[in-house]
Amino acid sequence: MPRAAVWDLGSSSFQVLVCDYSGCGVLEPVVRRRALLNLGLSVGASGRIPPERVTASLAAVKRLRRAVDDTRPDVVVALATAALRDAENGADVVSRLERIIGRPVRTLDGEAEARLCFVGQRAGVYMGTGPTLGLDLGGGSFEVAVGEAGRIGFATSAPVGATRLRGELGVADILSDSGVRAVRERTTSVLGDIARALRRYPQVTARTVVSGGTARALARLATARTRTDDAGASVGVNQVELPVEQVDQMTALLAKLTLKQRLALPGMPPRRAAMLPVGSAILSTFAAVLGVERFVVSEWGLREGAILDALGVH
Repeated sequence: MPRAAVWDLGSSSFQVLVCDYSGCGVLEPVVRRRALLNLGLSVGASGRIPPERVTASLAAVKRLRRAVDDTRPDVVVALATAALRDAENGADVVSRLERIIGRPVRTLDGEAEARLCFVGQRAGVYMGTGPTLGLDLGGGSFEVAVGEAGRIGFATSAPVGATRLRGELGVADILSDSGVRAVRERTTSVLGDIARALRRYPQVTARTVVSGGTARALARLATARTRTDDAGASVGVNQVELPVEQVDQMTALLAKLTLKQRLALPGMPPRRAAMLPVGSAILSTFAAVLGVERFVVSEWGLREGAILDALGVH
């Protein structure tokens, strides 16, 4: 049974995932670790990763490498996404990270990231027949792809993510009506070309598979009272459906709450509470502009797609 590890050097957090592959597209997690860094805030605000965030990133990778090395993976891939590809000093930071990780880091362009996200989504969620729209909303960008069982016909990315927009727009802890408008306007500004491209796929936006921390957090909020185990702990949200009306309602609610009030909501993941109002507003805008009727949450995305791709599983 091959064991594969992926480094995901993202805009909100650096994560490592190690899985055993048991065949038929089945990944069995061995180790998951993360370090919350929010590099996208700095990139959105100044276009650079400041020295103190670089130092924190290097320290986080040193800790994460110990967890990876202990599992002795057969295959290791290391990927950098939006914050590191867009920061003015991103290439220098990646070079320093490579020396600690001990292998090359591939800085994904937007199309490649969208394709890998869709590979993970397609393996994790039932997509039926015909083309399906996949969206991954991260801290520094969102990725959009259209594909089906055997191929991906369209893939692109836009520099709009929850962490980046909070830094770029300078919105307050309480998002307010003006903050929501600013997020919606910024998101809408990058959706024109995507909307035109999606016209080639009639009805594909009616049901959109979505991955990323924002989507998972909204699904946990939406199902907190019904999806718990016997001990009261939250269970998985894979394939939970979020009607757009529900996303709109949660966006309006989250925008009015302080961080303390958001943390008190049943099901709120603590590490998502700060950025969730912005992320929810982005998803709501995406739905309004592109005509999405409901989101189907996929717990699998970039990391799982990267592992399956590295193992040659399609």
